[in-house]
Amino acid sequence: MEKLFTEINKRNVHYGNYVEQIRDMFSRKQESLKKQDDKFFSKYWQVYAWAAIIGFTNDKREEGADLPHQSSFQYQMITNGSNSVADTLLLMAIGKIEAKEVKDILNSRKLLTIISEYAEGGAKHILEIRQTPGLERKFDSPDDYLIEIVRR
Repeated sequence: MEKLFTEINKRNVHYGNYVEQIRDMFSRKQESLKKQDDKFFSKYWQVYAWAAIIGFTNDKREEGADLPHQSSFQYQMITNGSNSVADTLLLMAIGKIEAKEVKDILNSRKLLTIISEYAEGGAKHILEIRQTPGLERKFDSPDDYLIEIVRR
């Protein structure tokens, strides 16, 4: 397992257009962390991880999704920011792998792709929620995040 963690932490994260949309909606630009604004997340990896968790918990996977964007961060940034979040995402991805051989289960690129497909599905789900009449401003308030966590 240590080899897997070492290998996965060196890889860049890839994501799709839905993740990019919610990243821009809910995360501050990483280069301007000192600027005060109303964005809930201060790091791009946080909104990516949140979208993945939403995708996993709601079983929203965009399997085979186009993931044209390569992040400015490696998975190591998630591990450094919150080891428990990084481990949880990895365990959820392992739980979703359909493989017959250990080498397929421990394929770091495959695991990251699964996490990104769920992040893409979670991001799409979040955007769909915001298209629901009366919920157009969902997640504009920090209370919305707390309520979402409690409901989980």
